[in-house]
Amino acid sequence: MTDIFVSYRRDDSQWPAGRINERLEAVFGTGRVFFDTVTIRPGEDFHQVLGNRVGACRVLLAVIGPRWLDILEARLGETNDFVRIEIAEGLQRKIRVIPVLIDGAKPPPAARLPDDLKALGRLNAIPVRADTFRSDLDQLIGFLREYLGDAPAGGDVVAPRQLQVGREGRIKIDAKIIHGAPDGWFKPGAGKSEWFKDQEHGPEMVVVPAGEFMMGSNDHDSAKPPHKVTIKAPFAVGRFAVTFNEWDAAGLPHEPGDRGWGRGRRPVINVSWEDTKAYASWLSQRTGKEYRLLSEGEWEYCCRAGTTTKYAFGDSITLQQAQFSVGEWGSAKHTMEVGKFPPNAWGLYDMHGNVWEWCKDNWHEDYEGAPQDGSVWQGGDVSLRVLRGGSWLDNPDNFRSADRLSDRPGSRDQDVGFRLARTL
Repeated sequence: MTDIFVSYRRDDSQWPAGRINERLEAVFGTGRVFFDTVTIRPGEDFHQVLGNRVGACRVLLAVIGPRWLDILEARLGETNDFVRIEIAEGLQRKIRVIPVLIDGAKPPPAARLPDDLKALGRLNAIPVRADTFRSDLDQLIGFLREYLGDAPAGGDVVAPRQLQVGREGRIKIDAKIIHGAPDGWFKPGAGKSEWFKDQEHGPEMVVVPAGEFMMGSNDHDSAKPPHKVTIKAPFAVGRFAVTFNEWDAAGLPHEPGDRGWGRGRRPVINVSWEDTKAYASWLSQRTGKEYRLLSEGEWEYCCRAGTTTKYAFGDSITLQQAQFSVGEWGSAKHTMEVGKFPPNAWGLYDMHGNVWEWCKDNWHEDYEGAPQDGSVWQGGDVSLRVLRGGSWLDNPDNFRSADRLSDRPGSRDQDVGFRLARTL
């Protein structure tokens, strides 16, 4: 059941709305949040779907940026202003409509609103700013949890707290299983010896440090222009791609095939981008932590692990360092179990080869206008998602640290898997 409908204008607040949606999905689950056309299937009637979805939800978030009202007034004569249709439908049906004001946007005055939206100008709003994003979203999520009477199975997803930083920059992490970190104090970047798990059959996670790096390369048009990206806070990322063991433990409806190669510790394959969201949502609800796909910026940052060379191991790579193919017809015949090759400097395995890994971002043809803070890049081609890392089918020219690929979010392939991040 869809509980929360996120309404926004692409030319006003697409990026912040995308970040809001990402956080809501991590807390409430992907099936309970409707994020307009992203979840409308090809061939469906847009008007009919919006009407049905708004009518089925319990809360509508009207995301309002600085240009929202000006755009509305410019489109008053249009019949296909879907944002107006969404909000008007919510108001008419007496659904709880919450204006979310982005970066100083003002509540729209009733005098400037058409008759079917005038009630919007009288509703109490919640401000969300870039510099206080997490605390503002925590306030909104707290209200939504209370209003919806929500308590996910397996434990509550708690609001992120201030990181406890100790000696040598170590970070305190509360986890069910801790390996190598004294009393749960983790040193970011020490993933070769320190890792944790939030549940018995979940992925092993390492802590990567905050920092900055040059993302992209002049070697490929899709990776231009190289640009500096700053990761402001440490976060956790899977040591390995998610395995069949970990996927099967979730008991999700989709049962991906292994092509007869074996399951166990091999990376799960034949999973779509949509499937990965279902697994991350299940794990978040099960553990009470915020699990998600990596952004493309985070993925390259983790792959490089402080290096500036073509690969994490230098400007060349060998069959003793990754699973890939050589020669015209390829040499590798299947995936390998995770952890069979050496990790990079931060203790992350198989960032090159074995399986391509889904990222959260929509596809963009190049890096013009790319975010510089490692956040998920919205906009672009919404019919495609980013893949990184290369696979057993590829040769080394296709999986350098800066190389990138795209595929449809519903595709399931024999050379594609994923790994997860966890917000700390």
